[in-house]
This record gives sequence, structure tokens and C-alpha cells, in this order.
Amino acid sequence: MSRKHCFSAIFILIFSLVTAAAVHAEEDRYTIVVEESFYTVAPENREEFLRVYRTRLFPFWQEMKKMGITADDYRMYSQRIHTIKPLWTYKTVVKFKNYAAIDRWLEVRDEVYGKLFPGEKGYKEPRKIIDSISGNHWDEFIREIPLD
Repeated sequence: MSRKHCFSAIFILIFSLVTAAAVHAEEDRYTIVVEESFYTVAPENREEFLRVYRTRLFPFWQEMKKMGITADDYRMYSQRIHTIKPLWTYKTVVKFKNYAAIDRWLEVRDEVYGKLFPGEKGYKEPRKIIDSISGNHWDEFIREIPLD
């Protein structure tokens, strides 16, 4: 095979692989399961709420990403401008790769948490603290809808 044909064949192969990867990534985009969790937290509890998230839950979710359970970084939001009244104080967002990843998370969460924080009682311990200092909490599982 001539050098010219060899380069052409390599180019076609690479182009095909990149195209296939892009198509697969587009399909994966719609299998991601997004969990948005909303919390109302009184002003006197906000510092403690953020401390627990920063020191216990955020490191835990970073580990879930390393394990391939989540598809993106764990994120937290607060409202910049409140409308009529604040319905929520903080919102967290986790993107699971798919429903099987949620099942996997449920299976390993206490074990992983125990390795990160030996001597604590598992993932439910920081969740109990969060639940005790937040006035209201709800979760919404959402999915992206293709528009094109």
C-alpha cells in the first residue's frame, strides 16, 4: 500500500471512530438521570448545613464520580434573587449515568462513606444532620428531552 493510501485509510478510520463516539455520547446524554434536591434552611442553620455538605457529602459525591456512578460533578445552588418568597434555600444536583448507576449507588454508598470517614455510621449519618436542620426537603428526578 502506498504511503498516500495508508494516510487516507488512517484518516478514514479515525474519522469513523470520532463520529461513532459523538453519536454514542449524544445517545448517552438522554440516559442520564438528574436528581435535583431542594432544601429550605433557616438562616441560623445555613452555616452548619454548608459545613456538612462541604466536609462530608461533597467528598462522598466526588468518590461516586471517580467510581463512574455519576456523570458530572456534584453541584449546589442558591437563589440569587428571590421572587415572592423563597421556596428553597439550596438546591443540589447529581447526574447519575443511568438507572443502573442509581442501583449501584444504593449498594455501595455506606461502604464508600465508611472508607472515607472511618468511625462514622455510614451515609445516613450526615443525611440525618441535614434533615434535622432543614425545614423542608424534596427531590425531583428529571430528564432532558431532545429538541432536535
